[in-house]
Parts: sequence; structure tokens; C-alpha cells
Amino acid sequence: MRIQKLLLAIPVLIAIASNAQNKKDLSLKKTDTEILAHIKEHQPLMGATLPTDFKNRIGATHVAGKYYFTDKPYLIEGSEKMLEMGYGVLKLWFRKNPGNGYFYNSNWNLPKDLTLTQLAQHPYWKTVFDMPFHTIALSVDGAGVKTTDSTAKKEEEEIYELTKYLLTTYSNRNLSFILHNWEGDWIMRGGTGDYARWSRKAGDLIRAVDGDRVTVLVPNDSMQRIEAMAKWFSARQRGIDRARAEVKNSKAKVYHAIEANKVMDSQDGIPGIVNSVLPLVETDMVSWSCYDGMDANGLGLYKGIQYIKSMMRPTAYMKGQKEVFLGEIGIPEQRYEGLMSKEPVVARWDAYIGVCMALNVPYIIQWELYCNEPKNEDLRKLTDTRKTDEMRGFWLIRPDGTDSWAGEYFKLLLKNAGKKLKTNQ
Repeated sequence: MRIQKLLLAIPVLIAIASNAQNKKDLSLKKTDTEILAHIKEHQPLMGATLPTDFKNRIGATHVAGKYYFTDKPYLIEGSEKMLEMGYGVLKLWFRKNPGNGYFYNSNWNLPKDLTLTQLAQHPYWKTVFDMPFHTIALSVDGAGVKTTDSTAKKEEEEIYELTKYLLTTYSNRNLSFILHNWEGDWIMRGGTGDYARWSRKAGDLIRAVDGDRVTVLVPNDSMQRIEAMAKWFSARQRGIDRARAEVKNSKAKVYHAIEANKVMDSQDGIPGIVNSVLPLVETDMVSWSCYDGMDANGLGLYKGIQYIKSMMRPTAYMKGQKEVFLGEIGIPEQRYEGLMSKEPVVARWDAYIGVCMALNVPYIIQWELYCNEPKNEDLRKLTDTRKTDEMRGFWLIRPDGTDSWAGEYFKLLLKNAGKKLKTNQ
């Protein structure tokens, strides 16, 4: 009953939090014109100076790509390629069934009852964790919307043990780990099909805003789903908090991030991770898988980041800092009409980088190193490899070994860290 009362109060909390944020942050741009000007000021191709630590703020995900170039274990090949290209940030799928994401040239030979700590001790993972990255984000499975008191306790202990292992094993390195979930709104909705697009389904009237009744079409058990997600995230955060309290002198850092992916829906009043779960829990960071905010000029992205910050409750460990990063962002270079040439793709990326620099976003993680999505669903067999013209184009490196348009643009940014771009390079 207490959780339901709190959930019903969320619209009021949203308004209070938003007003407080606006008053506190006098630099917040209030009009679209001002926001776009702020973005432009920070766009590299518009003359902005890149931060000196840019390599430690940009990276890519490596998982389940449909091609490879060496005979090394797939996890290791991709991680080494990221280092070779100069990226300081790497995102990986840290799952107990790693063969689904890292199949090629790999023999995992894992025990049946595997813990996350045992997985981290596997030679493939130890090889990657020993590489000189600045930050490694790990997407970790869990009970999600099916969380109960007993599963929450079990997961808290497993996350605690993993965090303690990472802090102890890498205690002499300035290496940050971010443990986070995959797209939380989809988890809360039970999948990604039409049944999960709550605005299309009959449901309940759950809120009123400024006297206008807003109908949000959601399933009747949405409150129970929200409560389960809050319980799940709280358990993970407690596990990390406990380990950090015990291992005090480690140079390594471990953070917990909650990943959301339907931020625009939350802004429209549909129950989601940002508007319904974040107000109930504390978290170190928030990751946004931000395809829903990727308009051409960065306006939606900018507003979405600010909205997330207004809703999140950072842990005491973060000392008041509200850290929101882009945990997944990608442009399919061979999929959509109007994005089939280099210029519009690069223009979009420049706008998105401008947003991140303007709002001091700590990490921008591109999807992905090697593309995982064939154009034709019939070509999705895990063990097959695909050619360049068969893929949708979420990549830094194409199957033919050439740099993608995004890859070329990021290479230019990395080369000019701390300076303004020299576009003739």
C-alpha cells in the first residue's frame, strides 16, 4: 500500500523536482532556440574545443557482432581493437551465457552453477580487465521485473561479491567499472513487441496534470512491475555500497547505473524507469539507451538528459553529482532513407557530441564496434558471418575492414583531443 501511495504522488514529485532543478541550474536553457545555440557552441565541427580527456569519455559496445578478423577469442579481439583505435571506454555484455555474445573462436568451458565472480575470473575476462581502459561498462542480467524479496537478497549478495572482487583485484589501477542493466523500460514491460508499447494498450487513467486529465494506456499490473524494478535496483545498489564500504583503499572504482530506454514516454506520462522508478531509489548513475531521443539536431537528447537528472536521486557516494550517460546510441548507416550518405550521419553525430559536451555527459557509448544486425531477419544465425552489404550499419568497423562514417568522425575527434578540429586531416 505504501508503494502505491508513493507512486500516485509521483506527478507532484516530478513537478517539485523539476522546479527545484530549474531554479538551481541557472544555466538551463529554457527555449528551443537557446538549447540549440548551446549545443552548437559545443559541436566540434562548429569550432568547439574538444576536452583533453575525450578518449576517456567515448567508447563503443562489443557484443554479438556478425563478423571477426582474427583467430583470437571474440571478446578479446574486439577489446584489443578498441584499444588499438584509441578508445578509453568499453562496454561489454557480462552474462553467464557468454557464448551468445562472444561465440567466435571461443571455448568458454564454464561450470554449471556459475557466479558472476567466477565469470570475472575466466581467462578471457581477466585478459580484458587487464587491458589499459579507463572505464569498462558491464551489462549484467538479473531478476528484473520478476524480483522478489528472496531473489533481491540473492542478487545483492552476488553483486556484492563481484564488486569486492573487482575492487580488490584491480586495487592498484585507476580503472572504473559500471555495472548496469540492459534497457530497463523493456524489462519492465516484459519485452520489445507491440504488447510492450504501453501507449497502444487499454489500461487505467493514472494521473492528472494541471487540471488536464491525461490518459495513459498501461496494463493493470504496472504498479507491481514498478515495485519489482525498484526492489531489483535497490538490491544491486546495496551490494555495491556494501563492498565499497569494506574495500576502502582501492584505486579502482565500481559504480551502479540504472539504464532506461523510453525516456520520451516517461516525459509523456507513461509509467517508466525515469518517472516511476528513479524517484523511489538511489543510484550512482543513470544510463540512457537513447534511440527515442535522437532527433536530427540533438534537441530531444538535450531535454531528455536534463529530464533524467531532474528525476534521479544520486547516492551519497556521488557527493551530489547527477551523472547521466549515453549507454547506447547508434545510427544505422545502411538502414534508413536519408541516412545513406556520410554527410547527414556525421552531422547528426556532431550534434549529439555537442549535446554531451554542453551537458558534461561523462560517457558516450556507441552501438557498436562490429554490427550485430543483418538487414534480413533470416540472416541472424549466430554462427554465420555476414558481408558489409548485408548489415544495417551499427558499426565502427565494417565487415570489409574499413572504418564506418562514425568511425572516421570519432577518429578525427580522438586525434584532436584538447584542440579544435583540423578537418583537413
